[in-house]
Amino acid sequence: MLTKKKVLIVDDDVSLSKILNLAFNLIGDIEVLNAYNGEEGIMKSISEKPDLIIMDYKMPGINGWEAAKRIKEDPITKNIPIIGYTAWAGKEDIQRGIKYGLNEIITKPIDVNIWEEKVKKYLYR
Repeated sequence: MLTKKKVLIVDDDVSLSKILNLAFNLIGDIEVLNAYNGEEGIMKSISEKPDLIIMDYKMPGINGWEAAKRIKEDPITKNIPIIGYTAWAGKEDIQRGIKYGLNEIITKPIDVNIWEEKVKKYLYR
């Protein structure tokens, strides 16, 4: 029996998190975990060891790119792929996100087809 894939969504926007949860249910048999700020995302990445992390950029406290950097610096979580997404990041912010360890960045508004393609790329490789 295949193990259910685990995805951690880190986003302070509760409504968007709920929409992403529904989207993951359509993609496949995926357990979705939520964190609502960067610090909580770091903690849950260590405790839950998800197969993929979806990280928003703008959040209160630690932003998503800094949280991604800390996740990638930790030996326990460094190999977890992270997809960043944002509507606010300029070219420099995107470059910093990649430098901090994001595997790639999707910009908002999210195209469902691109979203599904990117998620499957990391979950089912």
